[in-house]
Amino acid sequence: MEFGECSSGSNSSSNEVWAKLVPSDSRYSDVEIRSNEMVICSEITSSSLEKHDWCKITRNSDQSSAMMQNKSSNTILVDEATVLNEDDVVINCGSEIIPGPARQGYLSYRFKLMPRESFTRWLKVCIDAEHAKCSICLNVWHDVVTVAPCLHNFCNGCFSEWLRRSQERHASVLCPQCRAVVQFAGRNHFLRNIEEDVLQADSSLKRSDEEITLLDSYASIKSNLEKSIVERGHTQFWMLKMKLQISHVLNVVIVSISFTITCL
Repeated sequence: MEFGECSSGSNSSSNEVWAKLVPSDSRYSDVEIRSNEMVICSEITSSSLEKHDWCKITRNSDQSSAMMQNKSSNTILVDEATVLNEDDVVINCGSEIIPGPARQGYLSYRFKLMPRESFTRWLKVCIDAEHAKCSICLNVWHDVVTVAPCLHNFCNGCFSEWLRRSQERHASVLCPQCRAVVQFAGRNHFLRNIEEDVLQADSSLKRSDEEITLLDSYASIKSNLEKSIVERGHTQFWMLKMKLQISHVLNVVIVSISFTITCL
């Protein structure tokens, strides 16, 4: 028996099936939803072949939920909650919808969001390269490390050499930029991505292979900053401060956002 016919709303349709209404009774077919706004027209009881426009489903802008409007003369149950005629309710992946006021005698559906292919969205913004430079060598960071608690940033090789010389001469190590006592240091993979983006945007800022080799030979800091912080028991405070510092250094952040909308 054919089941789950749909009539499209005013919004343009697409070949993409972004959601389905899956009946609990396996004898019936799934209702595929392709339009951003679609009126569902189908049988609502297992005892009648008569079809009704019983709800309208509109895709939300977050693409992870939808708005359902009751278009029938009866109340509808959504996750056990009553939805009156012309009332709206948000439905999520897994929401149970019964096109009637009670379970008995009515069909039951599960709203299912379809997995979407991963895609990348790039935000194009401007960054002042001066905010991505080491204050020791005055070049764009290479293998950037962050020192705490001041959270200034340096090339791994530059700071490692500063660290070695400071430990030979002094009881404590001071930050090369602000002279605060350095408690710990670590590689910063957040800023490493920015370092790479800046160099990709302006190749004239790149160093020679010989300079890179020399810097790498000096580099002695191997742990990530997060690990150094966790080992010293300052996780929440320093991680929050580091995030604020990253935002300040970048002024505006270049990010590539990869995300997959999945239905669990």
